[in-house]
Amino acid sequence: MKNYGVFLLLFSSMVVLGFVPIVRADDLILPDIHAEVALQSEMYFGEDDTISGYLVPDDAIVVRQAVISAEGELGKYVEYFVEFGTAACMGRGAGVQRKHAGLLFKPCDFLKVGIVQDHAMRGFELYQCCMEVLTAEKPRFSKTLAPCHPLGAVIETDIDITGTMGIATQFGYFNGPAGTFDEEHDINLGLTFRTPLEGLSVAGFYTDWLQDFEYDGEPDNGFRTGFGLDFDRFNAHLRGEYYLGKGFYSSFGDSIMTSEDLKMNAFYIEGAYAVQTGWDILPYIQPYAMYQSWDKASNVDGDHTYSYLTAGVSIGLGEYDAKLRIDYEMPLSAPDDTPEEAGKLVIRIQGGI
Repeated sequence: MKNYGVFLLLFSSMVVLGFVPIVRADDLILPDIHAEVALQSEMYFGEDDTISGYLVPDDAIVVRQAVISAEGELGKYVEYFVEFGTAACMGRGAGVQRKHAGLLFKPCDFLKVGIVQDHAMRGFELYQCCMEVLTAEKPRFSKTLAPCHPLGAVIETDIDITGTMGIATQFGYFNGPAGTFDEEHDINLGLTFRTPLEGLSVAGFYTDWLQDFEYDGEPDNGFRTGFGLDFDRFNAHLRGEYYLGKGFYSSFGDSIMTSEDLKMNAFYIEGAYAVQTGWDILPYIQPYAMYQSWDKASNVDGDHTYSYLTAGVSIGLGEYDAKLRIDYEMPLSAPDDTPEEAGKLVIRIQGGI
């Protein structure tokens, strides 16, 4: 499998760089430039648990995201994109970094082959950018399931069958968590089916995971998989997905469960309805809610499930998709003998041009 990954990477590089025709100056198309800024206030409501060592995070005003991106085409057969900026999900105090990049050869309308640093097609929620999802943040388990922006080679297809029905796929061979594909990898196959019912899609993915969980110099096998439904029409949004996997860092000790054998499952369900006001200054008001559940050790005896409820509202602010978001996440349940987490209130202003 390791040799196959090397072959795929080399093949993608050759396709993109070796067979690209020379681009004349009059064939160049100026890129589309996009800038986005999101700033927010974070407030926490709870009590410290000195016995367990849990401390309620400090309230703060943060730059949730500030990025600038460019995307365009090099002649008829090549497209590219790149994004630089900073975001709170990259770590507090993170400086300007490259978040996304890609160079793709497209021999026909429905096929692309290339190398990208981007979200892998793992269903709906994990495939979207953080600022695009319904709630202020993705479900808590998202980063544990998979990295946000893996780097690797991809083959993508997107075929329209009818005016409303179609299939999109992505096969990706990405670096592993250490940033290489030597003795580790992240091989993902994702599929999204746009059903004949307009607005309704189904999606699923499977990830073959190879990583040295035990720090013994030997790669350990794991997997990630998930499936879900998404409906977005008539100003209504409904979405739900279920995930499961094996191979996560374990805190139970070798006598109970090794990291290689540890299994998790998780799901969320969310819904929203956008009320159109007809006002230019506040074009819509969209209340929403999400319930999420995360079993951190589904194959270990006992209760290891955490659940959360998020409720909020997004309010459109004039033009350019600017919005005010008020979002509150509260813990609902947790295993016995674990500290009660604080609730989190986010008040965010975001917009792009």
